[in-house]
Amino acid sequence: MNRSFAHSSGMAASVAFWAWCALLSYPLLGENVNFAEAAAAYTTSATQIVYQVIGLAAFLSTMCLAFHSRFLPTIGRMNTPQLAILAVVFLSFGLQLHDGELATLTGIFYTALLLVTLLTLSVLWTLDPADFERCMGVASVILCSFGILAIAILGWPKDRTVGAIQPNLFAAPLLAAFIFSQFRPGALGLVVRILCLAMIALVSSRFALIGCMTALVLHKMTFDPLSPRKLAALIIAILAGILLWPQIVEILALDDSGRGLSSGFSGRDERWNLAMAAIADNPVGIGFKRALGDEAGHNGYLKLLLEFGVTGGGLIIFFLACSLAAAGIEASIAASKTAQQRRFDCARFGGLAGLSFGAFFQPQLLSLGDTFAMALLLLLFRPRSTPQSTPAPAAGVAPRPISGGYLRS
Repeated sequence: MNRSFAHSSGMAASVAFWAWCALLSYPLLGENVNFAEAAAAYTTSATQIVYQVIGLAAFLSTMCLAFHSRFLPTIGRMNTPQLAILAVVFLSFGLQLHDGELATLTGIFYTALLLVTLLTLSVLWTLDPADFERCMGVASVILCSFGILAIAILGWPKDRTVGAIQPNLFAAPLLAAFIFSQFRPGALGLVVRILCLAMIALVSSRFALIGCMTALVLHKMTFDPLSPRKLAALIIAILAGILLWPQIVEILALDDSGRGLSSGFSGRDERWNLAMAAIADNPVGIGFKRALGDEAGHNGYLKLLLEFGVTGGGLIIFFLACSLAAAGIEASIAASKTAQQRRFDCARFGGLAGLSFGAFFQPQLLSLGDTFAMALLLLLFRPRSTPQSTPAPAAGVAPRPISGGYLRS
């Protein structure tokens, strides 16, 4: 009975997560903003906000009902960088005490909701490993299907836009799908990765292309160390890159005067300068969700510094770097791990690295309403998979799988 209940709870959590993924991406199909005339625009319609709220509310409520007893133990299994980020976000409540009463209350609400979301995403890792693997696999298919449907319904990309969907908005769910697919082995995951990479290349979203390649290379290098076969593949890839360099230049638009290397590679230098000026004017920070428009710099790290202050935002960035380094070390250790555990560790490391790079070119790093931030926060807030003290298993008996890991003495 307990096993059946655990399976049902895990399935309910997975369905809620899949619904959240769909509601963060599929509403973009109804976008009617003409991004072809304002390619730099990055807005959210009222309809999209409604769907985002529904998806997040369904996910949070389902997780609370299914796994309410796991929230406090999950906090105890977080590492120092994760707890430090939570502490910085918690202390930022004081940064909301400015401007009008409504703005203050709204900022406080968003900050509290962010903390709840971070903790709930961490609890998702406590699913049985098989359930978590399935959760990530189906989520990757859902997000990949968004890109396929967008092209089928809205037509082939024109001037990098699919219908009215801005290129980076189109690519962000596909980057998340690419990363999630690496948690599950098999042909389906390979097909998802090929489709996602092809669709991202169609709209020439450079941050997503580099993010996918970073996630793939780091996953492969850590999951299966360099072998003669991999060395041969690497040489072939380098030669192919040299031969196909003109096509690579075209895909990355390096010869575009508005997007080339002369524009700072990102084409957002002016926005970054505005963000730096805003940070200089508000070194203490203005609070989560209080930075809007060009002053946020269209850069997740600059927005952290503007919202949480030079000290608070700097600490979040530092602890994010610490988490990335720790994930790399964990992915490099293969001893006493099953193939599934190693695949989870390597997929998390590769995905976290790819998303950390992409945050330079995304409007926000901490967010409640887009697949990019959701994927980054999920990978960032993975709790330790091994409890501190457990009874040793009987001789000849395999360790009993638990939520997110295996019992060890």
